[in-house]
Amino acid sequence: MASVTADSQMRAAGAAGAVHRRPWIAIFALITLMLPISVDAGSLHLTPSRTYFLVTSPFLLFGLVTGKYGRFNGVDGLVLGYMAWRTMIPFIHNPDVALQYAGSNTVIFLGGYLCARCSIRSANDFRIAAKLLGAFVIFSVPFAISEAMTSRMIIPRFLEMIPFITSVSDVNYRPRMGLNRVQFVFAHPILYGLFCSLGVATYFTAMKGFILGIRRWIFSGLMVLAVFLSVSSGPFLATLVQLGLLVWAFLLRNVETRWKILGGIAVVIYIILELASTRPAIYAITSILSFDPATANVRKILLDYGLAQVARTPILGIGFNKWDLPVYMSGSLDNFWLANALVFGVPAFLLYFASFLWALISVGKRDFPRGSPLANIRLGWGVVQVSVMLTLATVYIWSELASLVMFVLGSGIFLLGATEEEGRTTTAPEVPMRPAGPVFTRFPASDTGPSAGTQGRRDPNPLPFSRSSS
Repeated sequence: MASVTADSQMRAAGAAGAVHRRPWIAIFALITLMLPISVDAGSLHLTPSRTYFLVTSPFLLFGLVTGKYGRFNGVDGLVLGYMAWRTMIPFIHNPDVALQYAGSNTVIFLGGYLCARCSIRSANDFRIAAKLLGAFVIFSVPFAISEAMTSRMIIPRFLEMIPFITSVSDVNYRPRMGLNRVQFVFAHPILYGLFCSLGVATYFTAMKGFILGIRRWIFSGLMVLAVFLSVSSGPFLATLVQLGLLVWAFLLRNVETRWKILGGIAVVIYIILELASTRPAIYAITSILSFDPATANVRKILLDYGLAQVARTPILGIGFNKWDLPVYMSGSLDNFWLANALVFGVPAFLLYFASFLWALISVGKRDFPRGSPLANIRLGWGVVQVSVMLTLATVYIWSELASLVMFVLGSGIFLLGATEEEGRTTTAPEVPMRPAGPVFTRFPASDTGPSAGTQGRRDPNPLPFSRSSS
C-alpha cells in the first residue's frame, strides 16, 4: 500500500510540474521575432531573432536528430531536405554570395521550425505559445488603427531614435478603401496581415475551455480586424478560409467524413468555375476577392512567365539570376511556391510543400476524443496550415515572417505523439478551487441536505458555485 501511495504522489508531482512548465525556447523565439530592430556588423545584418536562432539552432538540431525531442519523423526529414537543397543551389548558380545567403536563410527558416518543434511538446506548451502570439496581435490593434488613419508608423520610428539601431522602413503604399495599409513592425503590409492571420484559428480553438467564451470571441474578432487593417487580399482571404473551415467543422461536428465531403465540394465548384469562366478559375477567384483587381492581373502575368521559366530549368532552377519577363515588370514574385520552383528548382517546391501536406495529413489521422483539448488544438492548427498553404500562393515571405511560418508549422508536430492523458495532465484543472475560508450552508453540520439520513455524511469542504467557461 505504501508503494502505491508513493507512486501516486510521484505521478501527481510530475503532473503538477508539467502544469507549471513553460516552453521558454519558443517563448523567447516569439519575443525576438516581434522586435523590429537590426544592427549591421560588417557584412552581417543581425536581428534579435537571427542572433537567437544562430545560438540555439545547432543544439536543437543535434537534439532533434538524436531523438531528444521525440521521434524523428517524416516532417522533420522533409524540412531538413528542403533546407539542404535550398542551401546547395546558390553554390551552383551564385557562388559569390552563396555562403552568406545560405547561412542567413538557413538560420531564418530552420531556426523558427526548430524552436517550436523542440520546445512545444504538450498541449499546455501549445496553448502558451498560441496565447502569446494572440497577445502580440491584439497588442498591435491600437497601433494599427492609428497607422491606418495617419499613415505614421509608431514603434519603428521610436526605435530609430536609438543610436546604432535600424528599424523597418515605411513602404508608403497608396491607400486602399480609404485606409492606409498597416505595417506595424513588419517590412510590408502583407507580412503584417499574414502575421495576424496566423493567430486567429489557433487562439480561438486552443483557448476553448480555458478562458471565458466572450473573451475568446472578442479577442479573436480583434485579430480579424487586425488582418483587415493590412488591406492585403491574400491574408484576408486566408482568414476568411479559416473562419469558413471553423464554421464547417462546427456544423458537421457529428459527421466523421466532413473533411472528405468538403474536399469533394471544393473540387466540384472549382471545375464548374473553370468551365464557366473564360480564364483559369484561380484567376477569376482572386480577381473577385482582391482589394485591388490590378494585383490579380499582375499575378497572372507572373505565374504565366514563371511557369514557362520553371519548365526550362526544372531541376536546379535559375538561382538569383535574371529571368524572362516583360520589360515593364520588376521581377518581384508574389507567390512563394512559384518562387521556390523558379529559383531553387522543382525539388525545393516539392520538399517544402510536402512538409506542410505530410504534417497536415499525419496529424489529421490522429484519433483524439471529440471536444478534447488535443482535438481543439489539432483543428485550429490544421485550419491555419491550410490557410498558409493558400496564402503562400499570393505572398512571398522572408525574414521574421518566414521564421514565424516555420514556427507555426513546427508547433503542431507534438500532436503526432501526443496522448489524451498528456492533454489532460499538462493543463491546469478546470475544477474550481475550494475556498480558503469557512463555507456557509443552511444545513446542519451533520447533514448534507434535507434527506441527510439517506444521503450520507456531508463533504467537509464543498465546492462553491461557479460559472463555467466555454
